[in-house]
Amino acid sequence: MAGLFKGSWCSNYIKLFFLLILTVIIAVGCGGGDDDDDDNGSLTTYYRDFDGDGYGDPGMSIEDDTQPSGYVTNNTDCNDANGDIHPGATEICGDGVDNDCDGTVNEGCRIPDTGQTTSYTDVFGEDSDYNINPQSYTKLDANGNDLSDNATTWAMVRDNVTGLIWENKTDDGGIRDKDNTYTWQNARDVFIAQLNNDNFGGHSDWRMPTILELSMLVNADEWSPVINTDYFPNTMSSIYCSSTTDAYDTDYAWGVDFGYGDVYGYSKSGSHYVCAVRGGATPTHEFVDNHDGTVTDMETGLMWQQGEAGRMTWTAALTYCENLELAGYSDWRLPNRNELQSIVDYQTYNLAINITAFPGAMSSDYWSSTTCANFTDIAWYVSFSFGVVDYSNKSDNYYVRAVRDGQ
Repeated sequence: MAGLFKGSWCSNYIKLFFLLILTVIIAVGCGGGDDDDDDNGSLTTYYRDFDGDGYGDPGMSIEDDTQPSGYVTNNTDCNDANGDIHPGATEICGDGVDNDCDGTVNEGCRIPDTGQTTSYTDVFGEDSDYNINPQSYTKLDANGNDLSDNATTWAMVRDNVTGLIWENKTDDGGIRDKDNTYTWQNARDVFIAQLNNDNFGGHSDWRMPTILELSMLVNADEWSPVINTDYFPNTMSSIYCSSTTDAYDTDYAWGVDFGYGDVYGYSKSGSHYVCAVRGGATPTHEFVDNHDGTVTDMETGLMWQQGEAGRMTWTAALTYCENLELAGYSDWRLPNRNELQSIVDYQTYNLAINITAFPGAMSSDYWSSTTCANFTDIAWYVSFSFGVVDYSNKSDNYYVRAVRDGQ
């Protein structure tokens, strides 16, 4: 080797460079570096997991036979500023992030359909005529893993439209037993606290649902209970508590009667059923005035008629919205009960709506396109006096606000 480096300083370094190249070639040929050491015919791409969340972050990947420490096989197809958005992830309402990498943010704020697919009139425009965000659920095991629809036991249910995770009630006498009832405060201090102390489902962020979240579980094609019992089989036909206090009387909170589907206030001191939820967030309703007689809810994507159409019967309301030409659009329709309830402002009363976005709104009842499944001559309405969701005869005259687009 000594003779290899005889000569000038420059030539010695050239010789050293070629020696290093030769060494690398020999090493690769003998199984060094990223070669297929086990001769299985392929290498695996591993991605650097900087934050330890199980998903590869942008910036570094290698090919190797064995999984190096700090590397994972799961990669990301898109990323936010933190570099940890995962393909196929559930959208979260209001986080401003494209969680599922489809180029659209805040899809977790989508308003699910009511579940009504039955037609109750020959007049086009009723709830069942539109299939925008059909209700969709997935059963989950105690670790949050997906189960098949025909699974006979499951711990939780994911709403695939909103991304919310709901507990599935049991019939075993435990903390999640379907027969347990609580006062409003004990629902938080006893029931929710116990779920979080137990780290139920591997999480400690369980909470009571808001009134809008709870109401969106109603399946308007069912009756007593008004819910999809394939996924929520132990739901009682009675009042379930929400976390939303009644702005008019703070001794009351809002609840949903899953016997019929109506939404109204109940005394916080009374004992009622509770269903825990986690994830997601209630839309904050960032309304944008389009200055053309319409206003857009930037969270849900829905565009609303800004002005008032006056009072009319339910059938007339369907026809009016279907024939409406406004701001260059002709695809207006009467909103379903979930969409209409979504613009209620439960932080106020007497006029429970954003009066900046809807300056002419009436403190009164507005028709939805949703029929009451057990009484076909009755339809659901939403009261913008306080936020009540109830039903009335279709021949009655209520106010109308058309909706379109979005979602």
